[in-house]
Amino acid sequence: MQIAFNPGRKQKRGSRAARKAVSPKRVRRRRHAQTRRRFTAALRSTHAFFLRSSRSRLGFKGREKRKPSTLPVPAGAQATLFPGFSGLAPSKTFSLMLLAAVAAALYWLYTSESFYIYSENVSFEGARYLSQEELFAASDINSWSIFWLDPDKIAEQVMTHPYVTDADVKIRWPGHIDISVQEVLPVALWATDQQEYWLLEDGAALAPRELDMQPALRIIDPSAEAQTANVEGDLQIDKRVLTSAMFLSNRLSIVSEFWYNSRYGLNFSLPSTKAWVHWGDGYNFEEKWTALQWLMPQLEAAGDEALTLNVMVPNRSFIRRYDGEPAEQ
Repeated sequence: MQIAFNPGRKQKRGSRAARKAVSPKRVRRRRHAQTRRRFTAALRSTHAFFLRSSRSRLGFKGREKRKPSTLPVPAGAQATLFPGFSGLAPSKTFSLMLLAAVAAALYWLYTSESFYIYSENVSFEGARYLSQEELFAASDINSWSIFWLDPDKIAEQVMTHPYVTDADVKIRWPGHIDISVQEVLPVALWATDQQEYWLLEDGAALAPRELDMQPALRIIDPSAEAQTANVEGDLQIDKRVLTSAMFLSNRLSIVSEFWYNSRYGLNFSLPSTKAWVHWGDGYNFEEKWTALQWLMPQLEAAGDEALTLNVMVPNRSFIRRYDGEPAEQ
């Protein structure tokens, strides 16, 4: 049997196979197949990663140690190593920058000295005899940030000062506070052997301050017998005694000085006469006033005679005549 060998025909077939191997159609098919294999490998590695992550979060542990995969991890699958992170997109970058700016602003607001209150950042108005130092101490706002301060709370704190009746607070940006105060004004002076006191309308007694206009009404009580009990333990005069002295001073405009003792209560001298009035306590003011008016004609008829007008009991008022000055005041 003879085998024919045709070198030219073999060369012709080889040339056709070579042309098919390098044809564009086959090149595209190989590239598509390679892309599909890479995509499939990426899906498998992603699925395996999430499976391991979910098992570790749920507390499952495999009994057998799995062999590490020898498959290459495509470049596109590297992002799966950080789940939830898809790269620094422009929107995410802007959000991160905005968050950092807000955090920096908050840190600056709460640490900058511009927003903290000190004595030089507070101004007081309406104070005539109270110093700014004691009002600032009463406000209790030293070294506080304005973000922690409430104007109403500051006003309440300032009004705890015994010489302040009202306060209005305004906070100005970035770190200044204006406080307007209304100081107490005394209606009378209470003179005792210990010292003199300011008397307020409610009977409260306070140590006097330097004031241009001191009250004209004066109650002289050497032993402080007009003192009354106070729930808070503060010094206070009997309010009825003070009210009676104020009414008498208004109706008898020339009388501004009154004495007090436990025996005769309020007692005072009628100017331009030698008459001394024993008024008594603070009760039955109108009845006592009527009795005093009824005795006034007898006082005028007595001329320069020394007399005592007793209206302590209105329906038993009387005039006592004697020589010399009254023994009791």
